[in-house]
Amino acid sequence: MNAYERGLVRTPVKAAVVVATTAFLIPVFSSPAIAADEIPVLLGTNTSAAAAGDVLTDLAVAGGQVYSSYGDYDANTGPVDLNSLSVTTGALTKQLTVNGEELKALRVIDGKVYAADVDPKAPWTAPVGYATNAGGSWTYNAATPFQHVFDIARSGSEIFLAGSVVNPDPALYGPTPDLAAIKKSSDGGKTWTITKARASAGGSSAYDRYYWMAAVGGKVAAIAEVRDAAGNANRLLDVYSGGRWTSIDLGRLFSLAQRHEPTKYEVLGTKIILSDSNSTGYIDLNAKGKTGGVQMSNLPASFASRDITVHNGVAYSVGNWFSGTGIDMTKNVVFATRDGVNWTQVATPAVIPATTYWDHGGGEMIPNYGEYTSIAVDGATMYLGGDDAKVYRISAPAVP
Repeated sequence: MNAYERGLVRTPVKAAVVVATTAFLIPVFSSPAIAADEIPVLLGTNTSAAAAGDVLTDLAVAGGQVYSSYGDYDANTGPVDLNSLSVTTGALTKQLTVNGEELKALRVIDGKVYAADVDPKAPWTAPVGYATNAGGSWTYNAATPFQHVFDIARSGSEIFLAGSVVNPDPALYGPTPDLAAIKKSSDGGKTWTITKARASAGGSSAYDRYYWMAAVGGKVAAIAEVRDAAGNANRLLDVYSGGRWTSIDLGRLFSLAQRHEPTKYEVLGTKIILSDSNSTGYIDLNAKGKTGGVQMSNLPASFASRDITVHNGVAYSVGNWFSGTGIDMTKNVVFATRDGVNWTQVATPAVIPATTYWDHGGGEMIPNYGEYTSIAVDGATMYLGGDDAKVYRISAPAVP
Protein backbone atom coordinates (compact mmCIF):
# COMPACT_ATOMS: atom_id res chain seq x y z
CA MET A 1 0.00 0.00 0.00
CA ASN A 2 1.46 3.38 -0.89
CA ALA A 3 1.69 6.44 1.31
CA TYR A 4 -1.12 8.26 -0.44
CA GLU A 5 -3.46 5.33 0.16
CA ARG A 6 -2.50 5.58 3.84
CA GLY A 7 -3.14 9.33 3.89
CA LEU A 8 0.54 10.10 4.49
CA VAL A 9 3.01 12.21 2.57
CA ARG A 10 6.03 9.92 2.59
CA THR A 11 6.21 6.98 0.24
CA PRO A 12 6.84 3.69 2.06
CA VAL A 13 9.83 1.72 0.88
CA LYS A 14 10.07 -2.03 1.13
CA ALA A 15 13.51 -3.44 1.66
CA ALA A 16 15.14 -4.98 -1.39
CA VAL A 17 17.58 -7.83 -1.06
CA VAL A 18 20.18 -8.35 -3.79
CA VAL A 19 21.68 -11.83 -3.87
CA ALA A 20 24.89 -12.44 -5.76
CA THR A 21 25.09 -15.91 -7.22
CA THR A 22 28.23 -17.83 -7.97
CA ALA A 23 28.70 -21.03 -9.89
CA PHE A 24 28.72 -24.02 -7.53
CA LEU A 25 29.22 -27.73 -7.91
CA ILE A 26 26.68 -29.93 -6.20
CA PRO A 27 28.61 -31.76 -3.48
CA VAL A 28 28.57 -35.48 -2.97
CA PHE A 29 27.05 -35.95 0.47
CA SER A 30 27.21 -39.02 2.61
CA SER A 31 23.70 -39.43 3.91
CA PRO A 32 21.48 -42.14 5.35
CA ALA A 33 19.24 -44.11 3.04
CA ILE A 34 16.23 -41.98 2.09
CA ALA A 35 12.85 -43.30 3.18
CA ALA A 36 10.89 -45.22 0.55
CA ASP A 37 7.93 -42.83 0.85
CA GLU A 38 9.90 -39.78 -0.23
CA ILE A 39 7.24 -39.14 -2.91
CA PRO A 40 5.01 -36.61 -1.15
CA VAL A 41 1.27 -37.22 -0.93
CA LEU A 42 -1.10 -34.28 -1.36
CA LEU A 43 -2.87 -33.23 1.84
CA GLY A 44 -4.77 -30.26 0.44
CA THR A 45 -4.65 -26.80 -1.13
CA ASN A 46 -4.64 -23.36 0.43
CA THR A 47 -7.20 -22.10 -2.07
CA SER A 48 -6.71 -18.46 -1.09
CA ALA A 49 -2.97 -18.63 -1.78
CA ALA A 50 -3.64 -20.46 -5.04
CA ALA A 51 -6.09 -17.78 -6.16
CA ALA A 52 -3.51 -15.10 -5.36
CA GLY A 53 -0.76 -17.03 -7.14
CA ASP A 54 1.43 -17.14 -4.04
CA VAL A 55 3.76 -19.79 -2.67
CA LEU A 56 3.30 -21.06 0.90
CA THR A 57 5.78 -19.11 2.99
CA ASP A 58 5.49 -20.96 6.30
CA LEU A 59 3.71 -23.94 7.85
CA ALA A 60 2.67 -24.60 11.43
CA VAL A 61 0.95 -27.63 12.96
CA ALA A 62 -1.29 -27.22 16.01
CA GLY A 63 -4.56 -28.73 17.22
CA GLY A 64 -4.79 -31.24 14.38
CA GLN A 65 -4.51 -28.50 11.74
CA VAL A 66 -1.74 -27.49 9.31
CA TYR A 67 -1.69 -23.72 8.94
CA SER A 68 0.00 -21.98 6.01
CA SER A 69 0.96 -18.37 5.30
CA TYR A 70 1.23 -16.48 2.05
CA GLY A 71 1.03 -13.01 0.51
CA ASP A 72 3.26 -10.44 -1.14
CA TYR A 73 3.71 -7.10 0.57
CA ASP A 74 6.09 -5.96 -2.16
CA ALA A 75 3.19 -6.26 -4.62
CA ASN A 76 0.68 -4.69 -2.18
CA THR A 77 -1.67 -7.68 -2.35
CA GLY A 78 -4.26 -8.76 0.20
CA PRO A 79 -6.36 -9.08 2.26
CA VAL A 80 -5.09 -12.55 3.18
CA ASP A 81 -6.90 -15.52 4.65
CA LEU A 82 -5.42 -17.55 7.47
CA ASN A 83 -6.37 -21.05 6.35
CA SER A 84 -5.70 -24.49 7.75
CA LEU A 85 -6.01 -28.10 6.58
CA SER A 86 -7.10 -31.01 8.73
CA VAL A 87 -4.19 -33.41 9.26
CA THR A 88 -6.58 -36.37 8.92
CA THR A 89 -8.90 -35.35 6.07
CA GLY A 90 -7.17 -32.44 4.35
CA ALA A 91 -10.36 -30.40 4.64
CA LEU A 92 -9.73 -26.65 4.45
CA THR A 93 -10.98 -24.19 7.06
CA LYS A 94 -10.74 -20.41 6.70
CA GLN A 95 -9.99 -19.36 10.24
CA LEU A 96 -9.78 -15.61 9.74
CA THR A 97 -9.30 -12.93 7.09
CA VAL A 98 -6.57 -10.41 7.88
CA ASN A 99 -6.83 -6.99 6.24
CA GLY A 100 -3.15 -6.97 5.40
CA GLU A 101 -0.87 -7.73 2.49
CA GLU A 102 1.07 -10.75 3.76
CA LEU A 103 1.48 -13.24 6.57
CA LYS A 104 4.96 -14.65 7.07
CA ALA A 105 6.12 -16.52 10.18
CA LEU A 106 3.53 -18.63 12.00
CA ARG A 107 4.64 -18.98 15.62
CA VAL A 108 3.27 -21.78 17.80
CA ILE A 109 3.42 -20.86 21.49
CA ASP A 110 1.99 -23.29 24.05
CA GLY A 111 0.01 -25.01 21.32
CA LYS A 112 -1.56 -21.79 20.01
CA VAL A 113 -0.77 -20.06 16.72
CA TYR A 114 0.25 -16.42 16.29
CA ALA A 115 0.57 -14.66 12.90
CA ALA A 116 1.97 -11.13 12.68
CA ASP A 117 0.25 -8.73 10.25
CA VAL A 118 3.30 -7.86 8.12
CA ASP A 119 1.86 -4.93 6.17
CA PRO A 120 -1.57 -3.89 7.44
CA LYS A 121 -3.95 -2.10 5.09
CA ALA A 122 -4.37 0.75 7.53
CA PRO A 123 -2.81 4.15 8.24
CA TRP A 124 0.60 3.91 9.86
CA THR A 125 -0.73 5.42 13.09
CA ALA A 126 -3.72 3.08 13.35
CA PRO A 127 -3.70 0.19 15.85
CA VAL A 128 -2.77 -3.08 14.13
CA GLY A 129 -1.15 -6.28 15.29
CA TYR A 130 -1.62 -10.00 14.88
CA ALA A 131 -4.02 -12.90 14.53
CA THR A 132 -4.16 -15.67 17.13
CA ASN A 133 -6.33 -18.41 18.58
CA ALA A 134 -4.72 -18.07 22.02
CA GLY A 135 -8.07 -17.06 23.51
CA GLY A 136 -9.79 -20.21 22.27
CA SER A 137 -11.15 -18.81 19.00
CA TRP A 138 -9.49 -16.95 16.14
CA THR A 139 -9.37 -13.18 16.58
CA TYR A 140 -7.36 -10.25 15.28
CA ASN A 141 -5.73 -8.14 17.97
CA ALA A 142 -5.56 -4.56 16.70
CA ALA A 143 -3.01 -3.96 19.37
CA THR A 144 -1.01 -0.80 18.75
CA PRO A 145 0.25 1.39 15.88
CA PHE A 146 2.85 -0.16 13.58
CA GLN A 147 3.94 0.36 9.98
CA HIS A 148 4.99 -3.27 9.74
CA VAL A 149 4.68 -6.14 12.23
CA PHE A 150 7.19 -8.79 11.22
CA ASP A 151 7.31 -11.13 14.20
CA ILE A 152 5.87 -12.00 17.57
CA ALA A 153 7.38 -13.66 20.63
CA ARG A 154 6.44 -14.39 24.22
CA SER A 155 8.52 -14.71 27.35
CA GLY A 156 6.62 -15.64 30.47
CA SER A 157 3.53 -13.44 30.59
CA GLU A 158 5.01 -10.76 28.34
CA ILE A 159 4.22 -10.55 24.61
CA PHE A 160 6.53 -8.79 22.13
CA LEU A 161 5.89 -7.43 18.63
CA ALA A 162 8.75 -6.50 16.30
CA GLY A 163 8.71 -4.26 13.25
CA SER A 164 8.72 -0.54 12.45
CA VAL A 165 6.71 2.47 13.62
CA VAL A 166 6.25 6.15 12.94
CA ASN A 167 8.41 7.97 15.48
CA PRO A 168 5.88 8.96 18.18
CA ASP A 169 8.19 11.27 20.12
CA PRO A 170 11.15 12.97 18.36
CA ALA A 171 12.17 14.55 21.66
CA LEU A 172 12.69 11.07 23.09
CA TYR A 173 13.79 9.03 20.07
CA GLY A 174 15.49 11.64 17.90
CA PRO A 175 14.45 13.36 14.68
CA THR A 176 14.15 10.35 12.34
CA PRO A 177 10.58 9.86 11.03
CA ASP A 178 10.71 6.03 11.38
CA LEU A 179 11.96 3.68 14.08
CA ALA A 180 12.89 0.03 14.24
CA ALA A 181 10.79 -0.87 17.25
CA ILE A 182 9.81 -3.65 19.62
CA LYS A 183 6.68 -3.21 21.69
CA LYS A 184 5.79 -5.15 24.80
CA SER A 185 2.53 -6.02 26.54
CA SER A 186 2.34 -7.30 30.11
CA ASP A 187 -1.45 -7.63 30.24
CA GLY A 188 -2.17 -10.20 27.56
CA GLY A 189 -2.03 -7.83 24.61
CA LYS A 190 -4.38 -5.12 25.87
CA THR A 191 -1.87 -2.27 26.30
CA TRP A 192 1.52 -1.79 24.66
CA THR A 193 4.65 0.29 25.13
CA ILE A 194 7.82 0.67 23.08
CA THR A 195 10.39 -1.36 24.98
CA LYS A 196 13.26 -1.07 22.48
CA ALA A 197 13.85 1.27 19.53
CA ARG A 198 16.74 2.03 17.21
CA ALA A 199 17.16 4.41 14.27
CA SER A 200 19.77 4.97 11.60
CA ALA A 201 22.20 7.79 12.38
CA GLY A 202 22.15 9.05 8.81
CA GLY A 203 20.28 8.69 5.54
CA SER A 204 16.76 7.38 5.16
CA SER A 205 15.03 5.69 8.07
CA ALA A 206 12.48 3.94 5.82
CA TYR A 207 14.39 0.64 6.10
CA ASP A 208 14.75 0.81 9.89
CA ARG A 209 13.08 -2.36 11.12
CA TYR A 210 13.29 -5.36 13.42
CA TYR A 211 12.61 -8.26 11.06
CA TRP A 212 12.60 -11.15 13.54
CA MET A 213 12.63 -12.15 17.19
CA ALA A 214 13.52 -15.30 19.08
CA ALA A 215 12.45 -16.37 22.57
CA VAL A 216 15.29 -18.39 24.10
CA GLY A 217 15.19 -19.68 27.66
CA GLY A 218 13.43 -16.70 29.20
CA LYS A 219 15.21 -14.21 26.95
CA VAL A 220 14.05 -12.41 23.81
CA ALA A 221 16.62 -11.59 21.12
CA ALA A 222 16.38 -9.41 18.01
CA ILE A 223 18.57 -7.23 15.81
CA ALA A 224 17.61 -3.90 14.29
CA GLU A 225 18.19 -3.20 10.61
CA VAL A 226 19.75 0.26 11.09
CA ARG A 227 22.99 1.96 10.04
CA ASP A 228 25.49 4.31 11.64
CA ALA A 229 26.46 7.73 10.28
CA ALA A 230 29.02 6.12 7.94
CA GLY A 231 26.41 3.75 6.51
CA ASN A 232 27.72 0.65 8.31
CA ALA A 233 25.17 -2.01 9.24
CA ASN A 234 24.28 -2.55 12.88
CA ARG A 235 26.10 -5.54 14.49
CA LEU A 236 24.43 -5.43 17.90
CA LEU A 237 22.01 -8.16 18.92
CA ASP A 238 19.52 -6.79 21.46
CA VAL A 239 18.65 -9.22 24.27
CA TYR A 240 15.83 -8.75 26.77
CA SER A 241 16.14 -10.58 30.09
CA GLY A 242 14.91 -9.88 33.59
CA GLY A 243 13.15 -6.69 32.56
CA ARG A 244 16.09 -4.99 30.88
CA TRP A 245 17.85 -4.88 27.52
CA THR A 246 21.53 -5.58 26.85
CA SER A 247 23.45 -5.86 23.58
CA ILE A 248 25.86 -8.41 22.14
CA ASP A 249 28.29 -7.49 19.38
CA LEU A 250 28.00 -10.30 16.81
CA GLY A 251 31.33 -9.40 15.21
CA ARG A 252 32.29 -10.40 11.70
CA LEU A 253 29.43 -12.90 11.35
CA PHE A 254 26.75 -10.32 12.14
CA SER A 255 25.23 -10.75 8.69
CA LEU A 256 23.82 -14.10 9.85
CA ALA A 257 21.32 -12.07 11.84
CA GLN A 258 20.54 -9.55 9.12
CA ARG A 259 17.95 -11.43 7.10
CA HIS A 260 14.59 -9.93 6.20
CA GLU A 261 12.50 -13.08 6.62
CA PRO A 262 11.36 -14.08 10.13
CA THR A 263 10.72 -17.60 8.77
CA LYS A 264 14.49 -18.05 8.48
CA TYR A 265 14.92 -18.08 12.27
CA GLU A 266 13.99 -20.83 14.71
CA VAL A 267 15.12 -21.78 18.20
CA LEU A 268 16.92 -25.06 18.93
CA GLY A 269 17.80 -25.34 22.61
CA THR A 270 19.85 -22.27 23.49
CA LYS A 271 20.65 -21.55 19.86
CA ILE A 272 18.95 -19.29 17.33
CA ILE A 273 19.25 -21.17 14.04
CA LEU A 274 19.47 -19.30 10.76
CA SER A 275 19.08 -21.10 7.45
CA ASP A 276 18.82 -18.87 4.42
CA SER A 277 20.01 -19.08 0.83
CA ASN A 278 23.64 -20.23 1.02
CA SER A 279 24.30 -19.13 4.62
CA THR A 280 23.45 -21.32 7.60
CA GLY A 281 24.65 -20.93 11.17
CA TYR A 282 23.57 -20.13 14.70
CA ILE A 283 23.77 -17.66 17.56
CA ASP A 284 24.21 -19.17 21.02
CA LEU A 285 23.08 -16.76 23.72
CA ASN A 286 24.73 -18.87 26.41
CA ALA A 287 28.11 -18.40 24.71
CA LYS A 288 28.05 -14.62 24.45
CA GLY A 289 31.50 -13.12 24.45
CA LYS A 290 33.01 -16.45 23.42
CA THR A 291 34.14 -17.54 19.98
CA GLY A 292 31.40 -20.17 19.92
CA GLY A 293 28.64 -17.59 20.25
CA VAL A 294 28.18 -17.05 16.50
CA GLN A 295 29.13 -19.89 14.19
CA MET A 296 28.57 -21.15 10.68
CA SER A 297 27.30 -24.70 10.19
CA ASN A 298 28.64 -27.43 7.92
CA LEU A 299 25.91 -27.02 5.29
CA PRO A 300 27.52 -26.51 1.88
CA ALA A 301 27.32 -23.12 0.20
CA SER A 302 25.63 -24.85 -2.72
CA PHE A 303 22.50 -25.52 -0.63
CA ALA A 304 19.83 -22.81 -0.88
CA SER A 305 17.45 -23.08 2.08
CA ARG A 306 13.84 -21.91 1.74
CA ASP A 307 12.48 -22.56 5.23
CA ILE A 308 13.36 -24.15 8.55
CA THR A 309 11.40 -25.69 11.39
CA VAL A 310 12.18 -27.27 14.78
CA HIS A 311 10.44 -30.30 16.25
CA ASN A 312 11.41 -32.47 19.24
CA GLY A 313 14.98 -31.20 19.43
CA VAL A 314 15.68 -31.40 15.69
CA ALA A 315 15.94 -28.54 13.18
CA TYR A 316 14.96 -29.25 9.57
CA SER A 317 15.75 -27.14 6.52
CA VAL A 318 14.13 -27.57 3.10
CA GLY A 319 15.62 -26.10 -0.06
CA ASN A 320 17.36 -26.70 -3.35
CA TRP A 321 20.85 -26.93 -4.80
CA PHE A 322 22.63 -24.16 -6.58
CA SER A 323 23.39 -25.35 -10.09
CA GLY A 324 25.52 -23.40 -12.54
CA THR A 325 24.75 -19.73 -12.00
CA GLY A 326 21.36 -20.16 -10.34
CA ILE A 327 19.23 -22.40 -8.16
CA ASP A 328 17.98 -25.71 -9.54
CA MET A 329 14.38 -25.61 -8.34
CA THR A 330 13.74 -29.17 -9.52
CA LYS A 331 16.07 -30.78 -6.96
CA ASN A 332 14.51 -30.60 -3.53
CA VAL A 333 16.44 -31.65 -0.44
CA VAL A 334 15.87 -31.68 3.33
CA PHE A 335 18.69 -31.43 5.88
CA ALA A 336 18.40 -31.94 9.63
CA THR A 337 20.51 -31.24 12.71
CA ARG A 338 20.38 -31.89 16.42
CA ASP A 339 23.08 -29.40 17.43
CA GLY A 340 22.72 -26.62 14.86
CA VAL A 341 26.23 -27.27 13.57
CA ASN A 342 26.30 -30.67 11.92
CA TRP A 343 23.57 -31.09 9.31
CA THR A 344 22.76 -34.34 7.52
CA GLN A 345 20.77 -34.81 4.34
CA VAL A 346 17.70 -36.84 5.32
CA ALA A 347 15.26 -36.58 2.40
CA THR A 348 15.03 -35.70 -1.30
CA PRO A 349 11.30 -35.12 -1.88
CA ALA A 350 10.15 -35.56 -5.47
CA VAL A 351 9.25 -32.41 -7.38
CA ILE A 352 5.72 -31.05 -7.37
CA PRO A 353 3.64 -31.95 -10.44
CA ALA A 354 3.65 -29.14 -13.02
CA THR A 355 1.01 -26.45 -12.59
CA THR A 356 0.86 -22.69 -12.99
CA TYR A 357 0.81 -19.69 -10.72
CA TRP A 358 0.36 -15.98 -11.12
CA ASP A 359 3.56 -13.97 -11.35
CA HIS A 360 2.87 -10.62 -9.68
CA GLY A 361 5.96 -9.03 -11.20
CA GLY A 362 5.44 -9.99 -14.82
CA GLY A 363 1.66 -10.20 -14.73
CA GLU A 364 1.50 -13.51 -16.56
CA MET A 365 0.86 -17.16 -15.84
CA ILE A 366 4.15 -19.08 -15.71
CA PRO A 367 5.04 -22.69 -14.79
CA ASN A 368 6.01 -23.42 -11.21
CA TYR A 369 9.44 -24.81 -10.42
CA GLY A 370 8.27 -27.86 -8.51
CA GLU A 371 9.94 -26.70 -5.31
CA TYR A 372 8.94 -26.83 -1.67
CA THR A 373 8.98 -23.44 0.01
CA SER A 374 8.03 -24.30 3.58
CA ILE A 375 8.28 -27.17 6.05
CA ALA A 376 6.80 -28.40 9.33
CA VAL A 377 7.16 -31.65 11.25
CA ASP A 378 4.67 -33.14 13.68
CA GLY A 379 5.19 -36.57 15.18
CA ALA A 380 5.95 -39.06 12.43
CA THR A 381 4.85 -36.77 9.59
CA MET A 382 6.71 -34.12 7.62
CA TYR A 383 4.62 -31.48 5.86
CA LEU A 384 5.90 -29.59 2.84
CA GLY A 385 4.35 -26.42 1.43
CA GLY A 386 4.76 -25.99 -2.29
CA ASP A 387 5.14 -23.21 -4.79
CA ASP A 388 1.76 -24.38 -6.09
CA ALA A 389 0.01 -23.36 -2.82
CA LYS A 390 -0.51 -27.02 -1.88
CA VAL A 391 0.55 -28.89 1.26
CA TYR A 392 2.10 -32.34 0.91
CA ARG A 393 3.15 -34.93 3.46
CA ILE A 394 5.71 -37.68 3.80
CA SER A 395 6.88 -39.79 6.71
CA ALA A 396 9.33 -37.85 8.82
CA PRO A 397 12.80 -39.24 8.02
CA ALA A 398 15.13 -40.71 10.61
CA VAL A 399 17.70 -38.21 11.91
CA PRO A 400 21.08 -39.46 13.17
